[in-house]
Amino acid sequence: MELTLKNFTTKLSKDLLLLAKKNKVRECDETEPGHFIAYVDEGSESFDVSLTVKSANKISLHTCDCDSNVNFCRHKAALLIHLATGKKTKEPVKIKKKQNKADALLDAAGPNELKAWVRELIEKNKDIELSFIHHFSVKEQLTPAEVTKITNDAIKAVVGNKKSIDPTQLKKLVELWSQVHDPVIADYLENPTNEQSFLNFHTMLESCLAFRLKADTNSNKILKFVEVILQKAQEPVRNLQSEGSWNKAVSNFIQQVPDGLNSVRLHYLVHLKNIIAISIEDRKLLIIDLLANQFGKSKQDTLYNGTTYCKFIFEIVEEHGLFSKYYHLFKPIRFDNEYNQKLIGLLIKNNNLDIAKKYCQEQIQNNYREEYSIPYFKYLKEIFVIEKDDNNLSKVLSVLFPYTFEFDDYLFIIKTLSEEEQKKWRTKILARARNAARNRDSSAMEFCFKLMNYEKGYKKMIEYIDSYTPYRLILQYFEPMFGADKTKLLQEIVNKSDDSWFSYGNAQNDANCFPELFALSVKHYTADYLKAVVSAQEKNSRYFYRPNRFLVYMKERLISAQ
Repeated sequence: MELTLKNFTTKLSKDLLLLAKKNKVRECDETEPGHFIAYVDEGSESFDVSLTVKSANKISLHTCDCDSNVNFCRHKAALLIHLATGKKTKEPVKIKKKQNKADALLDAAGPNELKAWVRELIEKNKDIELSFIHHFSVKEQLTPAEVTKITNDAIKAVVGNKKSIDPTQLKKLVELWSQVHDPVIADYLENPTNEQSFLNFHTMLESCLAFRLKADTNSNKILKFVEVILQKAQEPVRNLQSEGSWNKAVSNFIQQVPDGLNSVRLHYLVHLKNIIAISIEDRKLLIIDLLANQFGKSKQDTLYNGTTYCKFIFEIVEEHGLFSKYYHLFKPIRFDNEYNQKLIGLLIKNNNLDIAKKYCQEQIQNNYREEYSIPYFKYLKEIFVIEKDDNNLSKVLSVLFPYTFEFDDYLFIIKTLSEEEQKKWRTKILARARNAARNRDSSAMEFCFKLMNYEKGYKKMIEYIDSYTPYRLILQYFEPMFGADKTKLLQEIVNKSDDSWFSYGNAQNDANCFPELFALSVKHYTADYLKAVVSAQEKNSRYFYRPNRFLVYMKERLISAQ
């Protein structure tokens, strides 16, 4: 369902609408039927916003020159609310009076007097002169050289010979470009399959973007200008009925994705992605196939923006469920673990195990610290399990285990070792796990308890109880520890300290264990004995004694049971 002036309150989030209402909309103007532009003020900042409203009050196009990455920002929402509440026709009284006076003077001025005034105005303002010339000139199809000249003439009219451009001049330049380039844009929108029309359209965008690089500005106004123009070009392409015409219009952009130098035109890739989104299934697949094959022939490693190019095509292919068809086009990107892991995960999912294995090994070799390679060792583990390659699985688990402390992996590894090797490895791993547990590694802590349970070493398990031990672990192994040494177990529980961020970070989970842990305590110890232990603990402790949370809970339950 599309966004409209009537359904926006249900389509947009409440938070966005609240933020939008804090903005002020001013100078809202309907420049052409259904196309509204306005300034939206947010605090001391002001943004240029436009909305195009089609039939049935549908919002078809929307732009804002803020830096937000969201599709529909709060400034657009502010203008939408302004229009929906019927404020678009209201203008400040002062502006209305000024416009009426100007209209009256214009009507009263004689033709010669008016011409003289206009002549003087355009002589003093090069940008107005250029706009005047292009507005009143006979509209004929231009050549690419003429399009470039128009772009540069506008730059010269606004900037002159200055080497830098300030925000005010940049805004003025973009507005002038919109005027002088309008015939080029209109010609392409009417004839998206015409080669000359596209060439002029392409030249216009290229000349504008070339100035952006030359001007070295951080402003996104020129990029927004290009984005808005390309948005307008989506519908004319989609509406082409003939497959031959549609193929021609799409191919024009695809052929221009490589810039012929050392880069690709990302704005055309974005444009094509947007066309994919609004096309029927067969056309979607055709564009993706053309883009994928073009990418496969490129030398992405030598391109200035080759990494971005690769990830862009990968995203399109993956999004449309076509990875199994084009998997061979993609390779890992050094130091981009998020992309690499997604790539390898998809390769494994599609049973391309040899390639996935190769990419994992390459990443491991390139990492100078072992811990950086853990995700790739995990993928190798998954691959060797699928392949039932126990020999290589054992090697991978030996490296992986000290970082994961998965008990099943421990059992697998220990069974592959001789008796003497088992003892040495067990001692080494247990020492490492105990050290990691003291550093608040919960997986290491659980491993130590699982190992003691496996070996029936419950007296040793009692000794492992410390301030970092979650109460859920004590609850889990309470019965066998009680059977091993009931006095020592209760002593460790009441002496346990909670003076650590680790314990308090698990406070809620621990509290959920207290009823069951208390039930076990009163089951195996008498109430009088528990009261005596609590009382003795309080008497023997001095100064800054603070009982642990379970002891407090147990005392309260014992008192309430009296």
